[in-house]
Amino acid sequence: MKNFLISAILVSLLFGCIQIIEYRQDDVRPMIFQSEYTNYAWGYNHNGWIMESSGEVKRFQKKASWVFPDSLGYIAENDMQKNILACDSIMASVSPNVFSKYANKAFTCANGTLTKPKNTMADAGEHIYCFYLYDAGRKKYKRFILDMTGDWSQENLAPNAKEVVDWMKTIK
Repeated sequence: MKNFLISAILVSLLFGCIQIIEYRQDDVRPMIFQSEYTNYAWGYNHNGWIMESSGEVKRFQKKASWVFPDSLGYIAENDMQKNILACDSIMASVSPNVFSKYANKAFTCANGTLTKPKNTMADAGEHIYCFYLYDAGRKKYKRFILDMTGDWSQENLAPNAKEVVDWMKTIK
C-alpha cells in the first residue's frame, strides 16, 4: 500500500509538470499565416510571404534579415515584428471575411497530428505553409505547420489543413 501511495504521488507530480497547450477555435489570439521557401543548396535562398489579420500579404526575400522559430516552433513577439518589418512590399490583400474564414479553419489544425518526416528529394530545400498563434503567457508566437515539401515532406492530418493550404497556394 505504501508503494502504491508513493507511486500515485510521483505520477501526480509528473503530470503536474507537463504543460499541455490546447488551442480551441474560440480562442481570441492574433494569427499570422506564412508561406516560406528556404534552400541552402547551391547558395542561400529564402523568400515567401506573411499575412496578418489585416489581410495584407507582405513579401520577403533572401536579402531580408530574418529570425527563424526555435526548435519547438516558438518565435518571440519582437522577433516576429522584426520579420514583418523586413518585408519589402505588399503583394496581395484578402478581405477580412476571407481571412476570418481561413483563420477559423486553421485554428482547428493547431492540435492536428503531423505525419512523420519523409525524405523525398535532395537539394530542393523546403517549402512550408504554416500559421502562427500568439501565446500571451510566453509573449511568443507558436508555429503550426500545415504542409512541408522539399527535401523532407510532412503534412498536418487535421481535416481542414488541406483546404487551408490549397487557399494559401492561391496567394501570389
